[in-house]
Amino acid sequence: MGFSSSMYRDELVIDDSTPDAITDAPEGYSQSLRLDFRGPKEYEYGDLATPFPSNLLIPRHEWQARIQEMEERKTRISDVVEQAGLPCKDQSQTNYCWINAPVHLIEVTRVLQNQAMVILSPASAGGPIKGYRNVGGWGKEGLEYLVQYGCVPVDKWPANAIDRRYNTAENRELAMMYRVVEWMELRPRNLDEVMSCLLRRIPIAVGYNWWRHEVSLYDPVWLNGQPGGRLRNSWGMSWPQPMAGGYSILQGSKLLPDDAVCPVSAIAA
Repeated sequence: MGFSSSMYRDELVIDDSTPDAITDAPEGYSQSLRLDFRGPKEYEYGDLATPFPSNLLIPRHEWQARIQEMEERKTRISDVVEQAGLPCKDQSQTNYCWINAPVHLIEVTRVLQNQAMVILSPASAGGPIKGYRNVGGWGKEGLEYLVQYGCVPVDKWPANAIDRRYNTAENRELAMMYRVVEWMELRPRNLDEVMSCLLRRIPIAVGYNWWRHEVSLYDPVWLNGQPGGRLRNSWGMSWPQPMAGGYSILQGSKLLPDDAVCPVSAIAA
């Protein structure tokens, strides 16, 4: 574990030296990603997501300067999201990290596209997917549902209400307005693709075997002479410490996801 001496000095840095206990779920939360459901191929999402195109790659020698420019101009995803007032997700007592991350990216993508900010309910997708059971899953299950059916704002379906009573005809119609129908899949554990997306302000839903958890990657960072990624978790605004807003930083092998998908564009509602 370490803390940066730059603008991220108050944020937790999770790297190869971080003790496992630091990243354990707080009491009442879970690490419920099931990447054992994922197949062995580089691309497992089929028609749900297009492979990352090589023309989007940004050379490594440009990373540090680009990151510095984004930080100085305050054009990072986190800057836009903070200005809009979009909070991180709070999965509370659910085993739904795997659906919180992609649902949050729909919220983020809407903000990046200058659409009205809306808070969406992960349970409105995770509940129907899992037959209203509070169990783990993985990204493809979420995308199959989100692409076709979307998700419901929390004022109509509470965020963590795994309850079929909310699955009304009115809510199903409303959910169609809150979808991302185009997604992009990254190859597992590919640093160049991860950093290129973040440098292009494309957020990523990333799943980690080492963590058994799925989170959202927002920003590229450069700390202690190496690249990293700034994540936002679904364990509430006070993780990993009070006033943290759900942010921390991944570096080293801890940054390399075993599963990664990005939203391309949200339907304008």
